Amino acid sequence: MQQQLAKRCMENVAHLSALSGVSANVISVIQKAFLHTKNNFCDECTCSRCNALNTHLYGCNEAYRWNGKYIYYCPLGLVFVASSVSDDSGNLVGGTIMGPLLMGDSDDVLAEMTDCMRSKAVLLPALSTSKVTDLAAVLSAVTSYAAGVPHSRVGRFVYEQKKLLNTIYSAQEKFLNDGENSKYPIETEKKLHTLICSHDKSGAQELLNELLGHIYCTNNFDLATIKTRVVELVVILSRATIDAGADIREVFMSNTNYLNEIEQFSSLEELSVWLNCIMHRFIAYSFDFTQVKHSNVVYKVMEYVKANYSKKISLDDIARHVYLSRSYLSSMFKEETGESLFSYINKVRVEKSKLYLLDDAISLVDISSLCGFEDQSYFTKVFKKYTGVSPKKYRDSRGNIA
Repeated sequence: MQQQLAKRCMENVAHLSALSGVSANVISVIQKAFLHTKNNFCDECTCSRCNALNTHLYGCNEAYRWNGKYIYYCPLGLVFVASSVSDDSGNLVGGTIMGPLLMGDSDDVLAEMTDCMRSKAVLLPALSTSKVTDLAAVLSAVTSYAAGVPHSRVGRFVYEQKKLLNTIYSAQEKFLNDGENSKYPIETEKKLHTLICSHDKSGAQELLNELLGHIYCTNNFDLATIKTRVVELVVILSRATIDAGADIREVFMSNTNYLNEIEQFSSLEELSVWLNCIMHRFIAYSFDFTQVKHSNVVYKVMEYVKANYSKKISLDDIARHVYLSRSYLSSMFKEETGESLFSYINKVRVEKSKLYLLDDAISLVDISSLCGFEDQSYFTKVFKKYTGVSPKKYRDSRGNIA
């Protein structure tokens, strides 16, 4: 990070720190080092699982991915807020960090600490979940002002653009090979609906890029025509989001603004990144992490399940992954999501199995194994419990069940 840029960030977050009472720091991603005053609590932390530098580099990278701000936990269970710093080219060069602090009901977090660390932690600022969200928003605005580059124009754009371009190139090659026989991938559209319902952001992102690539090529990269097709995609995303449990009024109110925003774009690049952001926002509507006290932990648990659904997953495995005790993890997940962890794992496996069932070449026995079920009989039982029909009936109907 350039010295002048680092200085501006230090000066601005120091004001926010003085106002909020929460410690602040600046970190250089390039140098992999802290640039601001030391954090007394982190310097004296005795948690063997924690590497402060790596923890906060992770926070900065996630903030860069998610439009400039990110709330996360350290291995000790304390909360931090990060905002990414980009240079004039939109590359990640550093970040601003605020924390540690206690969020919401902190009794369980404090109970897991040693007596020495607990005596220090009780002196940390304690904020409600909504106040931490406010702090993240203000830190993001302050950091963006200091860097002179709006977050909305860099992190998300840079991060997604390479993947999107690769997908477009692949779609263009396929379109040239197929010529007039190139058909709209309706099956991809159905799979996108399924992934949004299961809150699979990365999978939905990949399929959305495929649809965009096809739309761009078949419409000869004409912006005016593509805007019309994007409106249709927004409708598809809206319906999937409502099916996933989002508030229908909130989705419809948002759509009115989206239609106006689409008309303002003057390039395909801006339109593409905007649509990707909208998809992530739609998924958030169906499961709003801003209302969850342990948002980062819940998110990590869900990501772990999605990455390991084909394997045998134990509560001990997940607890070790998020640095929580078995009992606390189980009760916390149920409290925050309204369902048991066991139920969530089965729902993810069922949603994944729906994709395989659309491929007639894969047997039901193989699908049950690929999705982590003990055997086909148990797979059928669980699938019917969550969908109301057997896997075979779902396959025969091509996923069109009432």
